[in-house]
Amino acid sequence: MSCFIGLPFSIDSSNFFPMSNRRTFLHTAGLAGTGLVTGLAAWPLHSRATAPSDQLRLGVIGTGGRGNWAISVAQALTDIDVVACCDIYPPHLEKGLSLAAPGAKGYTDYRRLLEAGDVDAVVIATPLHLHAQMAIDAIDAGKHVYCEKTMTYDIASSLAVRTKARAHPERVFQVGYQQRVNPLFARVYETINKGYIGAVKYITCTWNRNGDWRRAVPSPELERQINWRMYREYSGGLMAELSSHQIDIVNWILGAHPLSVTGMGGIDYWKDGRETFDNVTAIFAYPEGVKAQFSCLTTNAKEGFSLKFYGTRATIEVNNAQGQAGFIYPEPQQGANDTDLDAVSGATKAALEAGDPIPLWVPEAPTDDRLPTGNAFAHFYTCIRDGLVPNASVEAGHQAGVATHMANMAIREGRFVNWAADYD
Repeated sequence: MSCFIGLPFSIDSSNFFPMSNRRTFLHTAGLAGTGLVTGLAAWPLHSRATAPSDQLRLGVIGTGGRGNWAISVAQALTDIDVVACCDIYPPHLEKGLSLAAPGAKGYTDYRRLLEAGDVDAVVIATPLHLHAQMAIDAIDAGKHVYCEKTMTYDIASSLAVRTKARAHPERVFQVGYQQRVNPLFARVYETINKGYIGAVKYITCTWNRNGDWRRAVPSPELERQINWRMYREYSGGLMAELSSHQIDIVNWILGAHPLSVTGMGGIDYWKDGRETFDNVTAIFAYPEGVKAQFSCLTTNAKEGFSLKFYGTRATIEVNNAQGQAGFIYPEPQQGANDTDLDAVSGATKAALEAGDPIPLWVPEAPTDDRLPTGNAFAHFYTCIRDGLVPNASVEAGHQAGVATHMANMAIREGRFVNWAADYD
């Protein structure tokens, strides 16, 4: 048995959110009709008996670490076949094809993949600086697009991609912010937006690691190609590769983009020729006086992946210390007489008075780390099939991306950066 606080429902740990339990899940979790969970129930489906006409034929552009992870997850879904892979590095392409559907075709030029008549949609999982042109070309080629985050390399290209996607609403454009279809974060969204933890005025987000963030390079000439995240020509560094996910979560939960940002960072430990910072911290100002701090370290893994929402009644924390989990920390004195918080948490009066952590989600079975990405691809399929706008839409991708680029500008230039009117 696993539960949202006060709202238990059964999960078969070998088959997260099966179709037969979809209605029960939506009802007991209180998420029916919220628009937060479209497509959740499709991950994973074990039978591949879907009629061929209903199959989504997917091409993956960029079959490095993230691209091959996407192939393995998407190919496990009943309704998706990965029929094409593209990469300029032969070992990556070979690995991608080994994970794809039998008979999948390999390409070294993404434009040839886009010309293929047997590809309905593409995943763009290349280095960041390549996203924008590939996304625009894919839309022009009549393909639906799943673009990994961050959506684009800079603000100008984000505006260009958004303009192109807006001009073709018949093409589904989804950005890889998969936490929007993570049931844990759906519960956080609901709990905060129903006012159960009071007014949220401060948020902290960390994504800390202890390591150089490098990948092994078989020969020196491949350094920039394989470790592209280290070089500003190709990457937005830690803010784009890690914090961008959390920026999107905060934007989504607050229903707003930031107004301004300041920050700092540096190459202070890993002096190995990298150009992107090994630590970053940014503080954003949001409407209604909300402040949100985002930080990434590569020298200490304490806190790991963590988000904390500080409300006047309670704090919600999500972390991955013991598998991704969430907790409510009631404000000790106020919590004792807070009937709304008691109702949503199911907590005892003693726990509320003490401010003890109350689990927001308590999985007894090990968490399947494919779940958010699997849900995201299931949602992508559902949006294509039913003509829906994804919850991680091009608009969401643009807002999170612009905020990410603003943070990098603030950090690099040592100044406040404001959201400009022409970003809207």
